[in-house]
Amino acid sequence: MALLVVTAAAVALFTLLSNLFLYLVVRKWRENRRQVRICAYKERHRLGLLRYLLGEEEQLLLPASPLEREAMIELLDHFAALLKGEQVQARIRALAEEHFQGWLRRRLSSRHWSERMNALFLIEDLRMKVMVPEMERLYRSDRVTRGEEAKLLAIFAQFDYSPVVAYVLEPKYELTEFAYRVIFGHMSERLLRQVEQRFDELPPAGKCAFVDMIGIRRREERSFLLELLASDELELRVRALKAMAEIGMKLEAARLEQHLCSPYWQERLMAARLAGKCREERLLPLLYERLSDRSFVVRSEAAAAIARLPGGRAVLRTAARTASDRYARDMARQWLWGEE
Repeated sequence: MALLVVTAAAVALFTLLSNLFLYLVVRKWRENRRQVRICAYKERHRLGLLRYLLGEEEQLLLPASPLEREAMIELLDHFAALLKGEQVQARIRALAEEHFQGWLRRRLSSRHWSERMNALFLIEDLRMKVMVPEMERLYRSDRVTRGEEAKLLAIFAQFDYSPVVAYVLEPKYELTEFAYRVIFGHMSERLLRQVEQRFDELPPAGKCAFVDMIGIRRREERSFLLELLASDELELRVRALKAMAEIGMKLEAARLEQHLCSPYWQERLMAARLAGKCREERLLPLLYERLSDRSFVVRSEAAAAIARLPGGRAVLRTAARTASDRYARDMARQWLWGEE
């Protein structure tokens, strides 16, 4: 009896696996056939669409089926990345807005995550601001995922959509520092000003990304960065020093000294980097002390900064011969030999 039960279970399992395998094979075959048809349509209509977008033809044969619409919008996405110029980009956007809103709207409301994300990428590439209401509905829905939220906020920022400021201050999911950096990188100066006014409301990852973006975009925010240098948070002081170094913003020797003598190597490192960008000879004694720093990266950055300052090479030669600290002598020699 037990043998019969085991045999029946094995047969049932084999049947189930066979049916699953058959289903996957059929599904793969259908997907391959669909892709072949899409590629064939794109090849037939590529030149005609290109001529239409360049304004060489006034008439365009529009897709007649869902598959053809998918092929056409893939072509539009390809040309949006390939073709430059405001006029041709406007024609791409107008064509997409006129004929593909419904198709994208259905994709955004799909229960499949991949279809919704693909729709978001297309909306972003084609600059379809007309889809903002549908994206807003997706953002407010319960089904929006962490990845979709980050993508939606990046698109909202790119489209200069004002509510994005409130969304980044209180996101549905915890955003990574990278996600914040992407979002802030797309924001206009108008939106960045609004975020700056509510900087204290940002989570730690958002604060760090915002300060980094000041340096990346070379924004002149001297008073704001000086305020951050007085912060109790080490990470904010380090990011502020880094941003000032990237911008080339000068800082008085007295202010730099307290950061060069910080108990934290990260702060000393960024202070040394900023000192090198200031290019003031009076900073040489402060940087000379850092040649003996217990951190190798700080010693190296201090030597690099000294080499950039007026009279710096003479200071390095002196350090290489007479410095009491062996590490200071080695670092000075390393930089002098590297420049020869």
